[in-house]
Amino acid sequence: MAIFATRSSSVIESSRRRPNLSSMHAFPALAVFLGASFVLIANTRSVSQADVHAAYMSPPMHVASKTQAMLRANVDLVLVNATVLDRLDRAVTGLAPRDFTVLDDKKPQIIRYLSNVDEPISLVVVLDASSSMADKFHQVRGALAELVKTSNPQDEFGLIVIQDKPSIVVDFDDVEKKLQNVTETLEPNGMTALWDGISFGVDLLGNARYRRQAIVVISDGGDNHSRHTESQLKSILEESNVGVYAIGLFSRFVTRPEERVGPLQLDEVTSVAGGRVFAVHDSEELLRAITQVSHELRSQYVLGYYPTNRERDGKWRKLKIRLAGKAAQGKLKVYSKQGYYAPAE
Repeated sequence: MAIFATRSSSVIESSRRRPNLSSMHAFPALAVFLGASFVLIANTRSVSQADVHAAYMSPPMHVASKTQAMLRANVDLVLVNATVLDRLDRAVTGLAPRDFTVLDDKKPQIIRYLSNVDEPISLVVVLDASSSMADKFHQVRGALAELVKTSNPQDEFGLIVIQDKPSIVVDFDDVEKKLQNVTETLEPNGMTALWDGISFGVDLLGNARYRRQAIVVISDGGDNHSRHTESQLKSILEESNVGVYAIGLFSRFVTRPEERVGPLQLDEVTSVAGGRVFAVHDSEELLRAITQVSHELRSQYVLGYYPTNRERDGKWRKLKIRLAGKAAQGKLKVYSKQGYYAPAE
């Protein structure tokens, strides 16, 4: 089923994307996991095939941009992705439920499920091909090849190029196209519709094969030509299940206004989506960042809990994932989404 069936509120019966529920009795969290961070709503404590009915509902009216569907369901199980890194930014695996604390609106929750399995992911690269990227584009070609090389062999990729406006260059159905080859014919030109490009990536992931979904942004600065505002984009990401990482090819000596504000804006946008920003200055740093993003995506945890607040009020609930016990003493860092919207009846 498509995660983002725009302006749809009905139950989706697409067999191509229906969750695999045959092994749910063995590991319910894996069986119902649909994406980077989202909410599922179940009628019973025992999640079975009969209990899970994924539906799509429109977001709250305060979202100013075009309607983005948010995954809702008739269950009370919440699943969220979390990435744990050590002081050297290496992904940490092998943690147990006792090593995490989940705060839902500041209230501790009991973790019922935990998974750290490398599941396939649908990944969209949002590539800045504006005029300012002309002298950096040769670096990008090698980085895209590295991204494909270090990914799960089952991952699927899409590519959106942003200039004056975003355009899909590689769709998920374009199986004969290769990300690294497409860039050979691209000519950097125009301005940077960055926020529009990320929003476009969320839309493209509505047709993705997998329920784990992420966007990787490669750009040298901030936005200067989008219809969407930064605030509108954040609202879209809050409503989605898409994680966002950004690799900023930032100049050491900035001259343009968007270069000065770009790092901070990208940090705010990726934080909303449970990702982070990598600031790079040369091709070697770019390759390291690409490899790091790929490894983090393959090493994420999925935590599941039944929220103590059962109110279906459609309100935003703050979400905080912390480390506990010995894990909290190891100077580790946790990245996850900042919250979710409760279901509304």
